[in-house]
Amino acid sequence: MRLFAAVVAAFAVAACRAQAPSQPAAQPQTDPMLQQLRTMTARFAPVDLAADISTLPATERQALAKLIEAANVFDALFLRQVWAGNETMLLTLAGDRSELGEARLRYFLINKGPWSRLDHDEPFVPGAPPKPPQANFYPAGATKEQIEAWVKSLPAAERARATGFFTTIRRGPEGRFTAVPYSVEYQGEVGQVAALLREAAGLTQQPTLRRYLESRAEALLTNDYYASDVAWMELDASIEPTIGPYEVYEDEWFNYKAAFEAFITIRDDAETAKLTRFGGELQAIENNLPIDPKFRNPKLGAMAPIRVVNTVFSSGDANKGVQTAAFNLPNEVVPRQVVEISRAVSASSPRRGR
Repeated sequence: MRLFAAVVAAFAVAACRAQAPSQPAAQPQTDPMLQQLRTMTARFAPVDLAADISTLPATERQALAKLIEAANVFDALFLRQVWAGNETMLLTLAGDRSELGEARLRYFLINKGPWSRLDHDEPFVPGAPPKPPQANFYPAGATKEQIEAWVKSLPAAERARATGFFTTIRRGPEGRFTAVPYSVEYQGEVGQVAALLREAAGLTQQPTLRRYLESRAEALLTNDYYASDVAWMELDASIEPTIGPYEVYEDEWFNYKAAFEAFITIRDDAETAKLTRFGGELQAIENNLPIDPKFRNPKLGAMAPIRVVNTVFSSGDANKGVQTAAFNLPNEVVPRQVVEISRAVSASSPRRGR
């Protein structure tokens, strides 16, 4: 009986164990910051876009490669324009091989800095300061009011240089503010880009492209962009690069200073032809805008060209955050008065498209 009771008891225990609900395996906890970064990054969906270069002759493909190499220089330069600490922070992030570190690095590269541009520039890297509204165009420690007072004290010609697109403001040896041309401030980078543009100019067989590249190389070294802006608007080639300092949005103090960017594109003749009609209607649209006639432009021309292009590579200000789908350049007023306005409609970069 004792043996029988022991066996029954053993079966009873086994049955109880079998009927007991199994406990779920413990799930690894995801770092909340890592999950937040993944969620923010997911708003930028990777998209592969194609640009057909099969019809380009060998020399044009070689020129295209030189232009991509030149454009790549502006990514690092733009980082420095946004914030003086960007390059150091990038190196620090690149050395962190953890999941969280790699997520921060990826989002940093998308935003070109440690601030989320879709979230009112909230910092997402520990230790990052608030995004400086003056970017890195003005001296450290200077206030907006100090710069304004200094600009007002200058003679007209010096004031024009100080408020121009292509100068930074720094402190001289005696601590006084001074305007420094981009050709001096960024001489290493613009010298490198100018050399590559001249190499590309020597390779292409397209006259207007050669003229633009040669004049843009000269502009980078002399800080005079007028002739190269005119050459860009007269560009009629299968390869359409837009490369240089253009947009002023990073200078949130005054919108004076232009940031470097590049769009290296291939013209899409078939899609451009579809938009030809719109170019012919622009003057009529301008003439009928519901605004005071004195604000209308009576000289847009019979047809302001609209170009559709496929982007091969974009960099700098053109490759931050949300990608642009179209651009209307240049921003300087003077060249617009001597040639028709040029507009380009482009897709996001196939190499860096998001």
